[in-house]
Amino acid sequence: MRSFVKTTVRKITSILIVALFCSVFFSACMGKKGEQAEEKTVTLQPLTGIVVMPTVIAEKAVDSVRKGASTSDRVAGFVDGVIGAELGKNNKVHIVTEGQLDALLTDAAGGRLAQMKALGAKLNSNAVLEVTVTRFHERDGSDLSVNSPASAAFEMVLTHVDTGMVLWAASFDETQEALSSNLLSLGKAKSRGFKWITVEDLVRQGLKERLADCPYLQE
Repeated sequence: MRSFVKTTVRKITSILIVALFCSVFFSACMGKKGEQAEEKTVTLQPLTGIVVMPTVIAEKAVDSVRKGASTSDRVAGFVDGVIGAELGKNNKVHIVTEGQLDALLTDAAGGRLAQMKALGAKLNSNAVLEVTVTRFHERDGSDLSVNSPASAAFEMVLTHVDTGMVLWAASFDETQEALSSNLLSLGKAKSRGFKWITVEDLVRQGLKERLADCPYLQE
């Protein structure tokens, strides 16, 4: 009986040792894979320059029904102005206005990518940044109280003109919420002074954050 117990104990001990070894081994392997994943970096395409196109306002993006609402042209001008203020000192960025775009593409033929190539060739750039505003609704109210808050959405796409490949893309979509509706937004509410902001402020913040995140726009 004692012999049987000893044999059983040995077997159980051996099984536990093997299990412990396997656990340590697989943990080490997973750790190495995790380290390799963390060390992996995205290779950026070399760019000679980036052309920033005039902002496009999608159909029905602007709430033109509300009294005092912005027009599409005013919204486009506002967004272009914010982008210009953020990227104007970047030497590899070429910000193009509507008038300049028409002048540069007078002899350009073909589709969208062909026009991008033609534009890039004239400005020594091989990438184009496009911005499209899909919603721009002003708040209905004041800093302290609103019937409806500011709401905005836009998309940004950076395209490599030689290949047509999208190098980077980002989007923004937010309707300001009351802090009581989302306690997780405490940090954002604090940065906004715990008040209802305008749609211009909302879009300006969104643009600055997205542009700062683009690796191709870092000087």
